[in-house]
Amino acid sequence: MAALNFSQTSLPAAGWGSVVTGRFASTVDRARQQRRRGIIFDLDDTLYPRERYIRSGFAAVAKYLERRWGVPAGGAFSALSKALSAGQAGREFQVMCEKYELPREEVTSMIGVFRAHKPNLWLPYETGQALRRLRADGWRMVILTNGLPSVQAAKIDALALAPMVDHVIYAEAVTKKGKPEPEAFLAALDRLGLTADRCVAVGDDPICDIKGARALNLRTIRMANSEFRVRDFDEADVVLATIEHLPRAASSLLEMVTLDAA
Repeated sequence: MAALNFSQTSLPAAGWGSVVTGRFASTVDRARQQRRRGIIFDLDDTLYPRERYIRSGFAAVAKYLERRWGVPAGGAFSALSKALSAGQAGREFQVMCEKYELPREEVTSMIGVFRAHKPNLWLPYETGQALRRLRADGWRMVILTNGLPSVQAAKIDALALAPMVDHVIYAEAVTKKGKPEPEAFLAALDRLGLTADRCVAVGDDPICDIKGARALNLRTIRMANSEFRVRDFDEADVVLATIEHLPRAASSLLEMVTLDAA
């Protein structure tokens, strides 16, 4: 029997192309979609310790108080830090007014300085390693963060995170309440160009990050970096103590999704 010579096939070129498309296109598209993977990251207490930002802000406020009221910056910083660690979180500036007999109006000024300061932050080594590993493995990544967009943008800039991920989304610019509103997570999925079954959400907050993501059927990983009390039915699929194990954990979760679908 003569060998088949596809260059001399009787099928017209257009017809042959349509046969290939008809048989394989949908299979190829499904395979490509299954290979694509995405991660939706929280920022504070997930990719870096938020306390570093707070203490950076305290340093800026302390310098302001020295310039404005002659309060020694070192003493002011120590007093702010002591208030934070003594259960006065959220009232540190009121404590300063009481301690140094400052006008109550200064609370507003201190808040303004705190929010507007250029933070002194650095990305933890383990976080950088995990993000580079995920990138090398082909993951698409987006940071979805709550908080004032201007404040969060300053953190992103200080941590040099933008070049390490595909997108950064300020949740409160998407929807007034930010996470856990579904619009925030839907915006992240849209930026990634992926469906929920191909993505993992990673964060520390059991409500804003985990419960919000699970409402859209996202697989979830909680970073146990903060002192949240978590009810069993609000817990993530995986809980990690350190980010270095994240690439493997995320891959395992999506493998489970694929097996469930099969």
